[in-house]
Amino acid sequence: MNIHQSMQMAVKFANGRNFAEAEKILRGILATNNQFHPAIHMLGQLAFQSGRDDIAAKLFHQAATIDPNNAGYHRDFAETLFFMGHYKDTLMAINRSIQINQNDPKAHFIAGNGLMHMGENEQAIKAFKHTIKMDPNHSFAHNNLGSVYEKEDKLKEAKNHYELAMKVDQSNVLAINNLATLLTAEGDLDKAKKLLNQIIKTKPDYIEAHHNLSALKRYKEGDEHIAILLSLLESVEQIPLDNKYRLYFILGKVHADLKDYDKAFEFYELGNNLKRSTFEYYEDRFIENVEKIKAIYSKENIGKEKVTKSNKPVPIFVVGMPRSGSTLVEQILASHSEIFGAGELTILSEYVNEIIQNYPEDLEKLSDQELQKIGGKYLDKISAFDPNAKYIVDKNPGNFLYAGLIKKILPEALIINTNRNAMDCCVSNYTHLFLDTIHYTNDLGELGRYFNIYSDLMAHWRSVLPNEMLYDISYEDVVDNLEQEAKSLIEFTGLDWEESCLEFHKKKSNVKTASAAQVRKPIYKSSVERWRVYEEHLGPLISALKDKE
Repeated sequence: MNIHQSMQMAVKFANGRNFAEAEKILRGILATNNQFHPAIHMLGQLAFQSGRDDIAAKLFHQAATIDPNNAGYHRDFAETLFFMGHYKDTLMAINRSIQINQNDPKAHFIAGNGLMHMGENEQAIKAFKHTIKMDPNHSFAHNNLGSVYEKEDKLKEAKNHYELAMKVDQSNVLAINNLATLLTAEGDLDKAKKLLNQIIKTKPDYIEAHHNLSALKRYKEGDEHIAILLSLLESVEQIPLDNKYRLYFILGKVHADLKDYDKAFEFYELGNNLKRSTFEYYEDRFIENVEKIKAIYSKENIGKEKVTKSNKPVPIFVVGMPRSGSTLVEQILASHSEIFGAGELTILSEYVNEIIQNYPEDLEKLSDQELQKIGGKYLDKISAFDPNAKYIVDKNPGNFLYAGLIKKILPEALIINTNRNAMDCCVSNYTHLFLDTIHYTNDLGELGRYFNIYSDLMAHWRSVLPNEMLYDISYEDVVDNLEQEAKSLIEFTGLDWEESCLEFHKKKSNVKTASAAQVRKPIYKSSVERWRVYEEHLGPLISALKDKE
C-alpha cells in the first residue's frame, strides 16, 4: 500500500470515528517520510477533535512551515490559536491564510472571531459580513455578527442577525439563547421563555438555557423543568466545570423558590466552592490599594477643580456593591426624559488601565493635562449614546474605587451610592452567579470583608467629596417609600420632577444587567430581610461583618 492509499485508509478510519487507528496509520506514514505534510495536518485535525489544542497547534504550524502556500493549514492553525485564547497570533495566522485564498468563508469567520475578542468591533463586523456575503447560510457568522452589534448597542441589527441565524439553522442554540437574552433585556419575557424552553426541548443538556430560564420564573412543586434539572444532576460529574457550578446555582434557585432553604443553601455552597476554585483572588493586594487610594485622595489634596459647564451630557455614576439596588436606581433616573441609562459601562476602568499602568500608584506621576485626557475621552465615548441627553447614567458598581479620580477628571459629574443592608446584599451576591467572575462573591468570609472595605472607602469619600457631588440612597428606603425617594433622587440632579420616574417598570428600554427581569415588575419588598432564611449557614459572613463593628 503506497503513501496515498494509506492516507485514504486513515481518512476512512477517521470518518468512522476510529481515531486511534487513523492516528496509527498516519504515524506509520511519517515514520517513512517525516515531511509528508498532509499526514502532519491530519494528525493535527485528530488532536484538535480530541481537545488536545496545544498538540494540534504544533502540528498545524509544522504542516504550514513545510507547505507555506497552503491556505487551509494556516487557517486551521489560526482556528486552534483562537480556541487557545491567543487572539493576536490568530489574526497573524488567519491573515496569511486569507492572503493565499480570499474566497474561503471559514477563514473570514475566524478573522471575525479574533477581531471580536480583541475588541476591534468595526473590523469584526466587516469580517462577518464578508463571511455571510460568501456564505449567506453561515448561521454562526450571523450569530456572532449579532453579538458584535449588541456590544455596540445596535440592538435592532443584533436581533435581526440572531433571527437570521435561527432561520438558516434551527439547531443553533447559541443564536436562540442570545436572542432570548436580548428579549429579556428588552422586557419581552414571555417570548424569551418560549425560546429558552425550545432550546431545552431540543438540547436538554444546554445548561445556559436552563440558567437563563431559571431567572425568569418562580418554581412550584410539579414543575416539569425541575425533573429535567434533576436528571442532569445524575450525570453532573461528566459535564464541564463551568456548567457544573451553573447547574448547582440553578438548583439553589429551584429549592429557594420551593422554600426548602437548607437544600437551596447546600446547592449554592456547592456552586460557590466550585466557582471559587477556578481563580486566584489577591485580597491583601486589594486592601493595600484601597489604603493607597485614601492616602492619595485625602481632604488636603482632593482637588479644587472648577465645575465648568460643557455642551456634552453630564455623567451620573451609580456605584456601590453589586445587588444593592443600582439597577432600580438607574431605571428610576432613566425614566426621566432628560436622562439616558447606559447600563454597566467598563469605559472608565478601561481608560484608567490604558493611561495609568498601575492604579493608584502611578496617579501622582500624571500631569493635570494627562488626567483631563481621561475625562475627555470618557465624555466623548458616553456622549455617543445620546448626545441630546442632559445626563447619562453609568451604573458600574465598581466605580466607587474611582470617586476621587472622577472628582479630578470630571468635576461636573454626580455620584450616587446605593446602600443596602449588609447581610441582604452579601447573601444576594452569594446566591447569584454573575456572567463575569467577581472575585469576592464566592466565599462568605471574603464577601463580608469586601463589603467592609467598600463601606470604609465610601465613608472616606463622604468626608472628602462635596455634598453636591455625592448622594447616598438606601434600597430599603426606596422599597418602603418609592415616591419620596425618587423625588429626592431627581432633586439631587437638579432636574424637574416627572411622574414617569415612578413607572420605570413600564419603560421600553434595554436593561443590560443580571436584574433585567426584576426591573420589569413594580417595586416589591420580598428581598428585604431575605438573608434570615439562611441565617444558620452564614457564620463566616456574620463574623466578617462583625469584625468591622
